[in-house]
Amino acid sequence: MLFFFYGTLMDRELRQHVLGARAQGLRVTPGVLIHHRRFAARYGDYPVLVPELNGRVSGVFVEGMDAHALTWIAHFEGPWYLPQRVTAFDERRQRLRPWAFRPTHRDAATREPWNFRRWQRTGKPEVREMLNTWLMHRSDGLPIALDTPWLARRRLQDVIHQGVDQPRPNVHLDRRAIADAGLDEGDDRMTTAAA
Repeated sequence: MLFFFYGTLMDRELRQHVLGARAQGLRVTPGVLIHHRRFAARYGDYPVLVPELNGRVSGVFVEGMDAHALTWIAHFEGPWYLPQRVTAFDERRQRLRPWAFRPTHRDAATREPWNFRRWQRTGKPEVREMLNTWLMHRSDGLPIALDTPWLARRRLQDVIHQGVDQPRPNVHLDRRAIADAGLDEGDDRMTTAAA
């Protein structure tokens, strides 16, 4: 399954906190989502994708999530976000159709741009504290309280059923180069890569 993260889950530490040991097996590389813009949410410090012709959003491709990891991400995203197909490009301008969690309500966004670096400085400590109180683990690896509604669970089953159906993004980047360059920290260098 190929996913595209465009917000708080671009942060390596946050992914580790949400996914635990499963985060180590993920391959994370840079990308650009097209025909969207990223705005601040109306009711919190997180981003909302809004369709916009010729818009571009930098983010990361995430490969290697299994059904358990997807369940944890859905739990983290909450009941108002569902995975949907989007169009994105990797560094070599390969066009891909990853999944991204998108809001189910169009009025979820303001017109204020959301900035990842600012969030890391100001919003991340609050999210870290929240995770310590409500993202609790059980021995079987599933969240204690699954607040994922039936529609989201059905969509997750579709994602799992389709499996790995996309080419690998950024095949020229190996894991060490990605980690050394810090590319999984939401690097904004990609914003003009896909013209």
